[in-house]
Formats: sequence, C-alpha cells, structure tokens
Amino acid sequence: MIRSRFNTFFPLLFIICEFIIIYVVTRWMHFITFADWTIYNSIIITFWILIIIYSKAYHIGRGVSYLITLKSALKSVFVLFSSISIVSLFLNLYVFTITSISLALFIFIISIISFRLLIHFILDRYRAYGGNIKNVAIIGFDKKGVEFYNTINNNLHLGIRSSGIYNNNFIKEKSIPYLGKINEFYKNFSGISEVYISDDINKKVKKELIEFADLNLIKVRILPELINYQFKNFFISKLINIPVIEVNQLPLDFWYYSLFKRFFDIVISSFVILFILSWMIPLFGIIIKFQSKGPILFTQSRHGIGGTTFRCYKFRSMVINDDYDKVFADNNDKRLTSFGKILRVSALDEMPQFINVLVGDMSIIGPRPHPILLNNKFSNKIQKFDKRHQFKPGITGLAQIYGFRGKIKNYHDMASRVKLDRYYFKNWSIFFDLKIFFLTIFKLIRFNLS
Repeated sequence: MIRSRFNTFFPLLFIICEFIIIYVVTRWMHFITFADWTIYNSIIITFWILIIIYSKAYHIGRGVSYLITLKSALKSVFVLFSSISIVSLFLNLYVFTITSISLALFIFIISIISFRLLIHFILDRYRAYGGNIKNVAIIGFDKKGVEFYNTINNNLHLGIRSSGIYNNNFIKEKSIPYLGKINEFYKNFSGISEVYISDDINKKVKKELIEFADLNLIKVRILPELINYQFKNFFISKLINIPVIEVNQLPLDFWYYSLFKRFFDIVISSFVILFILSWMIPLFGIIIKFQSKGPILFTQSRHGIGGTTFRCYKFRSMVINDDYDKVFADNNDKRLTSFGKILRVSALDEMPQFINVLVGDMSIIGPRPHPILLNNKFSNKIQKFDKRHQFKPGITGLAQIYGFRGKIKNYHDMASRVKLDRYYFKNWSIFFDLKIFFLTIFKLIRFNLS
C-alpha cells in the first residue's frame, strides 16, 4: 500500500512538537534553579524522542478512545522519569529540590497530556470532514458486513469510507448499497486500501480474496464470528503457532494493573491509618466503651478474593448480642447504641477496614464484602453471583455510589449490586477507581454537612 503524505509528515510533526515541549520544560527548570545545561539534558531529551518512536505514540488510531491516548501518555512519562530516577541514584546527576522536580514533572505531564488529547481531537475532526480517509471494500452482505458498514457510516471520525457491500448473492437493502458480485470487486479495486471480509464467506472465495489483495498490496481484515457476541474484553494471542481468542480476560488479570491497584491501596490505607485511625480508634473507643460493654472493634467473617474468608473489621455499633451473625442490621435496629447509629448512618463504622486493605484482605475500591450467610442465601439465586469474588472486595464500590449500600432488603437489591460489581470489573481502569474514590468522599462530605 502506498504511504500517503499525511502518514509521512504527521509523525515528524508530532515528534517535533513533543521535542519542543520537553526542551522548554527542561530549560524552564534550569532557569528557575540557576543550573547549567549539561550533556545529560541532551541525553534525556534524546531518550524521550526514542520512547516516542519506539512506542509509536504518534499512531493515534481510528476508533481509539481518549482514555487510551491518556494512558499511553502517562506510560511514556512514567518510563522517562523512572529511568532518570534510577540512573540518578547511581550517578547523582542532578541536585534539584523536590519542589522544582515535582513542579517540572507536573508541568511536563499536563503539557504532554494536553498536547496528545488535542491532537487526538483534531485528528477526529479532520477525518470526520474528509481528511486522511481510508476507502475500504466490504465483502459479505450478512450481519457482520452490515454492522461494520453501519458502524463506519455512523462514526465519520473514524475516517473509513465504503460505497457499499459486495456479495455473490443479490440482497436488496434500501439503506445499504449493493455493489454486485465479488468479481466486481476484482474489477473496481483501484483506490481501495483495505478489504474487510466476513468470516462467513466461503473458504475458497475467502482464500482467493486474500491472495488477490496480497498481490495488489491491499490490507485484509476479517470480520470474525466473535462480533456477534457481547464480549467487551477479548484478546487474541498465539500458543506456539495456534491462534487463541480469550473472551473473558479482565483488565485486572494483567499483573501491572493489579500491581498499580495494590500500590494505590497501600498508599491510601497507610495515610488513613497514620493520620486518621491513629486518633479515631482511641477517641471512638472511649465513646463505644462508655456506652456499652464489649470490644471496640467488631470482627466478622466475610468472603474475600476467590471465595476465601477473612476477618473484616468495623467499629462496634451495637450492644453485644447473640444474633449479630444471624439478623442483619439496618439504621433503625434496636441493638444500635446512640453513637453506633451515628457511626452506621455516616459509614464511619467502616473506617477500620483500611487495616484490612493494608494487610491485603481488601482493596479501597471493589465489591462490598457481605456476611457469609447473606452470600449463601443469594449465591444460587443470582446468575454469576460468584463473579463478584473474582478480585478483592472493597471499602466502597460502584454499587455504593449509586445508592446500593446498607441493608439488603430483597432480591432486587442484591441483583443490582452484583450487576454493578461485574460491570466494574469488566470496565476497570485507574481513572475509574479514582472517580469512585472521589465520588465516595464527596457523598460522605455532603451527607455530613447536610
């Protein structure tokens, strides 16, 4: 396929712009710290250019979400500053204050993210208005071919255009042009850069199409049967020489995402334990002890990751009773002490669970862990109930910010929680966790001020 002028000059322009950004930020940091420019600065800038080229950051693909562009930018910045930090430990290259380094890092991150998101937006608009267009042929007037045609027609920012669909059998469809039999494609392939072939096409015909496209430097893409299934997460890999499609892999199955989530949990839980629980436990403990006899903390077995059990910590909000593990409490339970009711309504009784997070039984964000008897009651009634135990339970979660917290009264309450918990795992991202985290804090502040 002939390389267009856009594909030739855009990467060069992209690299030049990012070179200007890192050069200006580096110069600015040296200016405010009165430091001299050294060969190491030039090496760092060169390394950043190499990261861009190696990661092909300028390939902002068609149909790629803005979140992917944001993640790509953050990964590149992480690689750059991690490398600088590691090398500096051994060579002591720089003597800058933490403030100046942090400020430079912040400005650089904001600049790179803003630039890449802006470029992403400009490319989407440019393609929507007819620039950087790919003319493609669609083979197969079936569900897969029709869905693909409608998708590119309804999303002009993809920059993919098609005149209609080729198919050996004539099919009358008012909304989609029929371009004739597949032989017509062989006669009118000029200007076509890619051909999309339905997986349902006859094997012999498919092989002939692929060979023809290969001879004429046309890229071939197959529309697989998988398009008919509602899987958000699927990944294609090879086992030696056998292609394998995994349809139920989740984001947190990747070790680096799990590691980042664990790092987030340790940082937040350590902060809360050191600066909040350190005074909250003795203060609340005195009030709890004053109002009723018994321990300060209430512990109960809950289901954790993979269905294993752990001891979940809470501030004790009720008087000691024999039904604590059989009768589930609500905010008006007679067993609640006056202070216990305040703790329960404000959700402050959950604060000791940051200890569970630090030791690794729980996460900050995830499905709420239910009492084991409650899980046993619904596990066989709700489809894929145990999927919520695929990863660690959390102090707060998607279900909680949508109002599903407190006592579970009926089947609908539990089914709604499970549905949202499964949605959370399928759509997990770092930014999704941060969104839930800050929405939880906002809801707590709003409640306590109202």
